[in-house]
Amino acid sequence: MKVYSIGIFKVTPGGKPVLLSIVYELSSFGFFQRGSVKEVSLFVSRETVGRTGVNERVSMEHTQTQKVCHTTVDSKGLGCTVLTDSEYPGRVAHSLIRLALDEFNKVHNESVWRAINTDTELPTPALEQLILKYQNPHEADPMMNLQKNLDETITIVKKTVEQLGQRGEKLEDIASKSDDLSFQSKAFMQNAERMNKCCGYV
Repeated sequence: MKVYSIGIFKVTPGGKPVLLSIVYELSSFGFFQRGSVKEVSLFVSRETVGRTGVNERVSMEHTQTQKVCHTTVDSKGLGCTVLTDSEYPGRVAHSLIRLALDEFNKVHNESVWRAINTDTELPTPALEQLILKYQNPHEADPMMNLQKNLDETITIVKKTVEQLGQRGEKLEDIASKSDDLSFQSKAFMQNAERMNKCCGYV
C-alpha cells in the first residue's frame, strides 16, 4: 500500500484549481519515470479536486494507472488530494486529508492563500512527515486494527474520471488539454493504460 502525493489547492467554482502545496513519495518508481509520475499525479489531483463539491468526499479510481485520488473541498474553498494505490484504505486516506488540511491551516493564513492566483508551493513541512508516516496505514492509524472501525460506514463517493466530467467526456480529451502534462507524460499515461488492459490481477 502506497501514498504517492498530498496536494493542497485553492478551488473556486468554474475556475481551474490553483496549486498551493504538494509533496510526493515516488521511491517505488525508477528515476527516469518520476518526472512523468509527478506530472500525472498533479493532473489527476487537479482534475479530481476541481470536480469535487464543497464538503464532498470523493475517491476517484484512475484505471489507466491503477491509482485512486481521494479528495475533499472545505467550505472555504481549500481542497486536499491524496493519491494512493488501489489497495490503500479510503477511510485512512480521508483521515490523512483532514490532518493535511489542519497542518496547512496552521502555517498559512487564509488571507495569504486566497490572494494566490497562480500555482505555487507554499512550504508546509508537516506534509513531508505525514506522507512518510501514512505509508503504512496500520501504523499511522491505530483504528485500522479495530474490527468495529473496519466495518464503519463512511460516505465516500467512488467515481472514475469520466464520471466526474461532463457526459461523454473522456480522460484522453481532458489530458490532451491539460497544461500539467508534457508530451512524455501523455505517452506515459497511454502506455500505462495499454499495459493495464493486457494484464490482469489474480
